[in-house]
Amino acid sequence: MKWFSAAGLTALAALALISSASADKPASFSPAQIDKSIRAEWNKQKVVPASPVDDARFLRRIYLDIAGVIPPADAVTSFLADRAPGKRERAVESLLNSPRYAENWTNYWDNILMGKQVRVRFVDRFAFRQWLRTQFDRNVPWNKFVYDLITASGQNSTGGSYAKIVGMRARPGEREEPVSAEELSRVNGAVNWILKYQMAPADLSGAASKIFLGVQIQCAQCHDHKTEKWKQEDFRKLTACFINTRPRPVADMMAQGKMAKVDLIDVPRPFIARAKNLQARNEYVNAQPAALDGTDFSNSSNRRAALAGWMTAPENPWFAEAIVNRMWSHFMGRGFVEPVDDFRESNPAIMPDLLKRLSDDFVAHDYDLKHLIETITATKVYQLSSGQAKTDPGNTLWARYRLKPMGPEQLMDSLVSATNLGPVLERMFGGNLDVLKTQLQRQFTFLFDTDEEQEQKDFEGTIPQALLMLNGNITNRGASPIPGTTLAEIMSMPGSDEGKIAALYLRTLSRKPTAAELARWTKFIRQPRNVIVNDSPIGEIVNRRALRMQNAKQQAKRGPGPDPLNRLAAGRFEAANPTARQQAYEDLFWALLNSSEFVFNH
Repeated sequence: MKWFSAAGLTALAALALISSASADKPASFSPAQIDKSIRAEWNKQKVVPASPVDDARFLRRIYLDIAGVIPPADAVTSFLADRAPGKRERAVESLLNSPRYAENWTNYWDNILMGKQVRVRFVDRFAFRQWLRTQFDRNVPWNKFVYDLITASGQNSTGGSYAKIVGMRARPGEREEPVSAEELSRVNGAVNWILKYQMAPADLSGAASKIFLGVQIQCAQCHDHKTEKWKQEDFRKLTACFINTRPRPVADMMAQGKMAKVDLIDVPRPFIARAKNLQARNEYVNAQPAALDGTDFSNSSNRRAALAGWMTAPENPWFAEAIVNRMWSHFMGRGFVEPVDDFRESNPAIMPDLLKRLSDDFVAHDYDLKHLIETITATKVYQLSSGQAKTDPGNTLWARYRLKPMGPEQLMDSLVSATNLGPVLERMFGGNLDVLKTQLQRQFTFLFDTDEEQEQKDFEGTIPQALLMLNGNITNRGASPIPGTTLAEIMSMPGSDEGKIAALYLRTLSRKPTAAELARWTKFIRQPRNVIVNDSPIGEIVNRRALRMQNAKQQAKRGPGPDPLNRLAAGRFEAANPTARQQAYEDLFWALLNSSEFVFNH
């Protein structure tokens, strides 16, 4: 059954993107109502939930879930000292309005939409990330975000240094040319997501359906499945919505060493590809463009706009539920539907009525992601501890907070924050910290590699991941008293060892040490020990020419190449005359940074 006629589609799409003119917001589906619904299900299933989470762990949790980094020590201290009611809600609101909110969700959606690597020469990932950051910085409504992404047209890039754009160091002597305001105004970073799929529009329709509707129609690309609703014809019709889109070369797109510049446009007739590497597109040229419910777009002046209007319309039962389910899974550890992008009759939702009420509330509040986050984080269910719950071993009813390992961006940012290596890295790399972070994230992502099609719920550590933490330069150098870093600052503080130990705990685990921990580490710091002298400075081997060449060859085959922080391992960062006390503090800091309590969100 169709939800609306094609004739009214353009007007409906426009209305769907306009916020309500009324100044009165509808009554929210409150956190208390959510808790009541889940509590009723607990009672029915005889589930005994975990105990509530304490303030320190709650603050760390919302920092990682919302901002993607652990809280600074002064924020922990202030939060623990605050006795006013509503402080948890205020902390969430503060994070939602911080620059870290946009940064974290830029990372999240860049990973979802672009994946680990994009090998298309005219995809400017830097411009795409800038577009994402602007959307989250402005809190653009989710329906407008998706509509603008699906319908994006315009220039992909200013054509800057290709090396810089993909996160590599510029060539020696290479200078970045200034970009005019006029040139910047022509760039629409969103087109880079569409361009990623120019050689394979079938992958684009599959990705759009899966990510934004939670419908995995890509399974019908090759043949029909007897047990599935979607057929190959449905897939062909959806893919035909993208077949009129093509990149038009800009004159200087092949400039050596520069990002290729193209304009993404829609042509009146299906774009028939002549190049061999694009001819896979042509099997969809003659298909009738249509939505998943059968709505025909054959007479639409712009197929992508028609599809985007259909996708984001309030009447679409999948659109709001898909993003609400994804966000619920992000914060609660498990969605109403799992995997989060697999809505189908044979994979029913847990508590579907609750999912629908949350989705209706999301639509009623103009697709406001921040409102949704505030609602979820204010529930008592979200504010449970990660302790054991009874009779819910799979945590299908969210009776405890699910332990989650940090993602690669979260871990890297949290390590830099805990160690205060940021200023040191800025000095070393000439202030170009963003490029360095891109290199580091590539290395972290490679070692934390998982199947992009799966939502990883439980820790699946590997030996390379463990070695990265135990022996990596960020951890080892960060745990050293390099001038300006955390350990140097704390060791120079006046006061007792107990105060210094507590300061390290606040910087890493975002809490104060227990009495037993304080006693154990104080004894460790003060016990007699020999100074360990390193006669073969770390970094001496990794800088040998032969190994550098070997690493370059390995990079092309299987990995991200040498650690960009090898310079941190040079002897000049070692203390001239280390003391036993200094090395005891280094061991303590190193142990905290490598602890499971640090690397998990709990």
